[in-house]
Amino acid sequence: MLMRIKKFLCVIAFVIILNSCAYSGERSLLKFGLLSKLNSSEQEFAETWEKTFAPSNRNFNIILRFYESLINMLMGLNADEINEMVLPEAVAEYVLNVNSDLTASLVLNSGGMGLAFGFRADNKELRNKFNEAILNLKNNWTLSALEGLYIASPGIGDPEPVKFGKFKKADTIKVAVTGDLPPIDLITASGVPAGFNTAVLAEIGNYLKMNVELIEINSGARNAALASGRADVVFWYEIDNTKEIQPDIPDGIILSSPYYEWNKFIHVRKKLKADNKENWDVRKNLLMLYSTPR
Repeated sequence: MLMRIKKFLCVIAFVIILNSCAYSGERSLLKFGLLSKLNSSEQEFAETWEKTFAPSNRNFNIILRFYESLINMLMGLNADEINEMVLPEAVAEYVLNVNSDLTASLVLNSGGMGLAFGFRADNKELRNKFNEAILNLKNNWTLSALEGLYIASPGIGDPEPVKFGKFKKADTIKVAVTGDLPPIDLITASGVPAGFNTAVLAEIGNYLKMNVELIEINSGARNAALASGRADVVFWYEIDNTKEIQPDIPDGIILSSPYYEWNKFIHVRKKLKADNKENWDVRKNLLMLYSTPR
């Protein structure tokens, strides 16, 4: 009898080992969505992402998909084109606050990230004027106050549109905004640019004594807006100070000093049934999220 039990236990152990080996040989397919990078392909950026962020014990393949706008990326998440959206911290917090069916799954440190105004390479004079204005707004705490007012509590009600100064016989700067990085670059549900982007641009216009005209585009059209002359300035390009070659900044684009910086990306996904359980097991749920073949 004892011998039979031992044989039975040996068989069970052998089956478990085989199943483990088979499972470890399976590679999960993870599909992440990001806003388009204008100086990198999806495959190139996927390789960069893996080198920077992928865990040492990974057993999965990464596919990154670029989206021309935040709305399109949200639609892609809902349609299961992607498993998660990768967003700067403040943007992720905004999206989570206005979408109760979404939740955060990862927070990844990413030192050296920032946003800056973009200009055509032949427009250095305007870039230098913006740098002067940004330095002034930093030194007198105006930029810090605007960040506290418009970014610190993202998604808790839309802010009122900011009124721009009007200067007679002054030049007009055409600035492209996208609404794809709320609350930093925000266009409200009623289609009106509002919040941090308009507040910063209004302050810069007041400092330079220049009129500001806003043009609405999606993030994928930033280069085209500058190249065509439709815009003199694009409100944001993404800077990665840890990279020599900038994934979001193609040749022919020059940048201002950064006006906003962050050090975390947050992955956002649709909620699962397991998220509503009282006893949430992080190891169990990580296996479910990142180890199940997709």
